[in-house]
Amino acid sequence: MNKDINYYSYLFVGPKKFEISINEKLNLKEIYKDNIMVDNHYNDINLDYLDNFLKKNIFISEKLINNFIKEINIIVESHKFLDVSLSVKKKNHNDLILKDDLVYLLNDAKEQCKKTLQGYKIIHMIIDNYQIDSKNYVSFPRNLKCSSFSLDIKFICLYQNLIEEIKKVLRNYQINIDQIISAKYANNLFLKKE
Repeated sequence: MNKDINYYSYLFVGPKKFEISINEKLNLKEIYKDNIMVDNHYNDINLDYLDNFLKKNIFISEKLINNFIKEINIIVESHKFLDVSLSVKKKNHNDLILKDDLVYLLNDAKEQCKKTLQGYKIIHMIIDNYQIDSKNYVSFPRNLKCSSFSLDIKFICLYQNLIEEIKKVLRNYQINIDQIISAKYANNLFLKKE
């Protein structure tokens, strides 16, 4: 098999649908795509169906790319996501806002979220708003002095047991998860861009 890894692989996992897509990195040309609609009367993801879907598609995909799929990006649609919003504030004493200050606040918020939400893994951390001296900004302003600033942050978290169950199925094919993406969040991003 070829040692060059020149593709992206994606797996959509939901209660009613599974889809796999393999794309070239350079031009994002689709190499392989398949999906199956699942007759599932529950909101939970059926891992047996996922395993059968992968049995069929992993071998075909690897043959087409002449390589093993070692990592895959998972797009998950599930009711087991939890959204948490919080705000963090820092006094700045009329100094410039430094990137280090921003990173410190984000790391602190992330640690607080992890402590509070045991059993969940943070999938996305989104800054919804920057408030600097009571003025709102949608993006981080550069070279700005202020007495205080705060961040409104949204965490999208996924139930850890579901992640472990998906990992267990993927291990049957020697595949690791590269990234997990919330299908709802990804859809909202595309809608905003349109």
